[in-house]
Amino acid sequence: MSVSKTTPSTSLAAARAALQTRLGVRFNDPALLLRALTHHSVVPETSQRDAYDTLEFLGDALIGAQVVEHIFHAYPTADEGEMTALKSEVVSRRVLARIGMRLGLMDAIRVDAANLRTFNERSRESLCADVLEALVGALHLDLGRAVAVAFVAREILPVIPEVKASLGAENPKGTLQQHLLRQTGTLPRYEVLATGGQSNDRVFTVGVFVGERLIASGQGHSIKEAGREAARAALRGNMAPEG
Repeated sequence: MSVSKTTPSTSLAAARAALQTRLGVRFNDPALLLRALTHHSVVPETSQRDAYDTLEFLGDALIGAQVVEHIFHAYPTADEGEMTALKSEVVSRRVLARIGMRLGLMDAIRVDAANLRTFNERSRESLCADVLEALVGALHLDLGRAVAVAFVAREILPVIPEVKASLGAENPKGTLQQHLLRQTGTLPRYEVLATGGQSNDRVFTVGVFVGERLIASGQGHSIKEAGREAARAALRGNMAPEG
């Protein structure tokens, strides 16, 4: 992975060429591929034009729509809550990052880690997931919808059965949502209750509510992680209200 703005262009070009070979695609516009692989820390003055953020936005929507359609057809007996939980986990940072790592995206990503406040394993996971989404957006724009759809079908959709099988352990928020929809017809609501720790090592406390009732809380180094712990606590406590 490139971590400097001064990385030789020949090295970057070689990394991009190798990536296209691994992915089985060839971009018509090399600049669009470069943009999909570029974090805004490398191009702070021109990030809207030269970084992956808006491509990520497009790719996220494209992946989500295709995953939902696949789930709809593959699991016709699933209810709305089950489909929502499965879709949420398939397009989660954790799952997309795992796919991106397998595809070797990290070898070609440009990020100036030295100029970031923190850069750790969570940062790497988020970066890899973001770039996978941006790559799908770039494929759609450069090579057309059919190529992007084929890429998602080949690289992302095959993980759905595995994710479905592990939903209870890997996606406590989805499992809790399913339980609540069945039992009460309502969705859980998550709220940050407290924030502590140093700026580079925050600890968040998140509560999960049913209506106005706090049913459990959890802590983590990100709001998402704390929310997952709150959902686990609610499931362990059979969703009995706190207090």
